[in-house]
Parts: sequence; structure tokens; C-alpha cells
Amino acid sequence: MTTIVYTFHGNVQGIGFRAHVKKKAVELGITGWVKNMDDGSVKALFSGDPEMISIMEAYCRKIPMSEITWADSVPADSYNFETFEIIR
Repeated sequence: MTTIVYTFHGNVQGIGFRAHVKKKAVELGITGWVKNMDDGSVKALFSGDPEMISIMEAYCRKIPMSEITWADSVPADSYNFETFEIIR
């Protein structure tokens, strides 16, 4: 199990980005959360199989109407999330 926190910068708010992330995370069996940040970025914590997290990151870079100018990631302590949630 791997847990990584991503921050996606660019045109990622107001376009359904979080809903796309949640749908794909559930499909891939990833748990965690996604939320809009005050600076216009979106932060997401993905916890699950490393290969699925890699697929998830690639998917995020292709979400319709989004334009990610850059993204960063940091490993995080493992958490025992049971679901994937949109944090408001």
C-alpha cells in the first residue's frame, strides 16, 4: 500500500475535476480524498496499490477541460481510508 499527496496546478477548479478524480479513484480501488485549495489548485491524497496510483496520476493529467501547468507530489503516511471522498 502506498499513499501519496498530489497538488495539481493550472485550470483545475470549476470544471468537474474533483468529480472525475473521485469516479476514477473508485474504479481503480484507490481510497483517500480530493479538495479545492484557496490558491486555485486541487490537492488529492491517493492511497492504494502503487500501479493504480500511477494510473490515477496519468488520468488526472488528461481530465477533460483541465489544463495542468504543473503538479507536485509527496509521499504520506499510510492511512486506512475506506472510501474516496470529495472534501468541500
